[in-house]
Amino acid sequence: MPMAARPAAPNPGGSGGPSIDPVKLFKKYFWVLMIACVVGLAVGVGAHLVLAKFFPRYDAKVYFKVLPQQLNAMELASEDRLGREQLERFMSTQAQTMVSDKVLDRALLAPTFRTEAASWIAPFMDGTGAIARADAIRELQEDISARPVPKSEFIVLTMSYKQAKDAAYIARQITQSFMDELNSSSDQLTDEQRESLSKRVLEYENEISLNERARDRIINENQIDSIESSKSEEYAAMQNKVERRGLIQDNITALQSQQLEMQRVMSAPGGVVYPEQIRQAAEDDPIVRQTKAGLQQLLAADRALEKAGLGVNHPSRINVQTQIDGTREELDVLRNSIMQSLFSTQVDTLRQSLMQLRAQEAELLDAIDKDKKRLNELAALQQELKELDRKIERAGERKDEAQAALNNLDDIASRESSNRVQVYQNAKVPDKPAFPDPKIIIPAGFVVFVSLVAGLIVLREMLDQRIKGPADVAMIPRTPVLGMLPMASEDPSRPERPETAFHDRPTGVMAESVRQLRVSIVKRMQEAGHRSLLVVPATPQSGATTFVTNLSEACARADIKTLLIDANLRRPRIHGLFNLEANPGLVDILAGAASIEDAVCSTDNKNLDVLTVGSAEHRMFERIVTEPMGELLTRLEARYDMVIIDTAPAIVAGDAVALANRCGATVLVARAMSEKRGTIARLKNELSDTRAEFLGVMINAVRSSAGGYFRKNIRASHEYQQRGRKAAKA
Repeated sequence: MPMAARPAAPNPGGSGGPSIDPVKLFKKYFWVLMIACVVGLAVGVGAHLVLAKFFPRYDAKVYFKVLPQQLNAMELASEDRLGREQLERFMSTQAQTMVSDKVLDRALLAPTFRTEAASWIAPFMDGTGAIARADAIRELQEDISARPVPKSEFIVLTMSYKQAKDAAYIARQITQSFMDELNSSSDQLTDEQRESLSKRVLEYENEISLNERARDRIINENQIDSIESSKSEEYAAMQNKVERRGLIQDNITALQSQQLEMQRVMSAPGGVVYPEQIRQAAEDDPIVRQTKAGLQQLLAADRALEKAGLGVNHPSRINVQTQIDGTREELDVLRNSIMQSLFSTQVDTLRQSLMQLRAQEAELLDAIDKDKKRLNELAALQQELKELDRKIERAGERKDEAQAALNNLDDIASRESSNRVQVYQNAKVPDKPAFPDPKIIIPAGFVVFVSLVAGLIVLREMLDQRIKGPADVAMIPRTPVLGMLPMASEDPSRPERPETAFHDRPTGVMAESVRQLRVSIVKRMQEAGHRSLLVVPATPQSGATTFVTNLSEACARADIKTLLIDANLRRPRIHGLFNLEANPGLVDILAGAASIEDAVCSTDNKNLDVLTVGSAEHRMFERIVTEPMGELLTRLEARYDMVIIDTAPAIVAGDAVALANRCGATVLVARAMSEKRGTIARLKNELSDTRAEFLGVMINAVRSSAGGYFRKNIRASHEYQQRGRKAAKA
């Protein structure tokens, strides 16, 4: 049947990505999160107890105080800066020395180590009583640390172990080994370090000298004092030549225009028409003037004979006329000859000028190319000189660093380091473990467990493809949401049957939801000029029949003449809900066994009629997708303002898609907590490809437990209706 053009669907829906509402999620899983908080607190306490029993760690600490060095007279002027930098560098050096292999090995050689730190040393003892020193040193480096305390003159040495006494003893023994090493090596300076630094200084000086000589050679060979000035001069000269070439090109263009004009004059179809200046030059020629003067004399003689009364046929007049004609022909020939000669001369002169200008242009182009080449050479030289300068600068910096290191080495050798480091506080046996700390472990266990539970909740919500409410449908790209119906059992008005909720409980929450859907659907259909609406259930549990019966009742109550058609040939229910006979009905009309007047049934609402499914013998599934079905809908649309059609679920039958090509609009019904987004997306695409306008998805049986504010909205709507009824009675 002819259909109106389908308008673009409003509300294109979401982008397809998961959308998580934190408030909705919190309300939905409130008790789960509360239990997770309690369990998380218990996990934190349990973790602390387990770690304290099986994995304790005691920290024994030694504090060293570092005294500033004695400054000489030159250093006193910059004491604040140089003194602090030198002190920090010295403290870092000593901290690294405390945990060096040499100091740790000296500590392991102490006679009392095996008895005082028996628990720690036991894993490194072999059958002969020897210590695996390499393994013990590696383990010590894992257990011990030394670091300067920021913005102070202290170094803290920390030994961590599960036994407090062993940790204290090892810390004290390493302290003694460090002090012995410091005292024994304070006045010694390795010759290898001095020689290495001196050699590096000499190498950098040689590198600087080589690069400076290379730079001077480039400057002398190219006879340039300044690259920049030479580039400026060369560039200025090149620009002058470029400007001159531009002028020459302008002259060539002008001469070429003149040459084209002369060629046009010479090739004119009507003969050569010489320019005015050439014609004037021919007139000014002495021979032409002389000939013109002779012609004037002959004309004067002719006029004199005419005045004497001689006629034109007189021999004298004839003789004079003959001379005049001959002189005129001679004058014309003479003019043309002179003009041709002058024009040819001009053409030759123009050609010679063009040749000269082109030759000058070629010379300038060669000169410009040479200037460009010279500029490129200067740029390459400049880059080479810059690279040499960078090498000289880098070598100078490295030389200064090596010289400073050498000076610092000499300075350290000249001063007593052993007197600058003192044990401020030796290690004590710790009275409580440093790990685990209940202030950290218990909150950490709580946060980790609660975060894990929250993460699992979010992951579950993101992976859950079921339709729970409008937000889930909005995730499907370009899928409008018409609205939703609440779960009938959660309607405070308690309708006996969901299918007749609007009729039985017109003030209930379900009835109010149907009214909102009616407004949206009727407006959309009236704007597009549609009169037939196909309601398509996604699955057998979608509840499309509940929707169509309530929607038809709502439309009829709004003075919209409505016809409800039961086109579900597989499981028809409309006739039972309205206490009607199943036949005659739709299939009987299509089979030609009944007329519309015989099949259409009236209800207790004058604006609502029902067309049941029809008799069982005529229920052929193919009947409702034939051309007679389209013709029947056209006739019914002419009689009713709204024709609502209930059909079989789209997931189990193809009736819905076939009928959609004969209806004005379609609505897809999805049941909350039943259908999945993928199924709805596929069915939406199938319906969108038909001739009917796809109005959107209606979500049925939405539970208040789906989260968000739906529970509160249901309660508020019911309370508002009840207060209105009480006010009306009062």
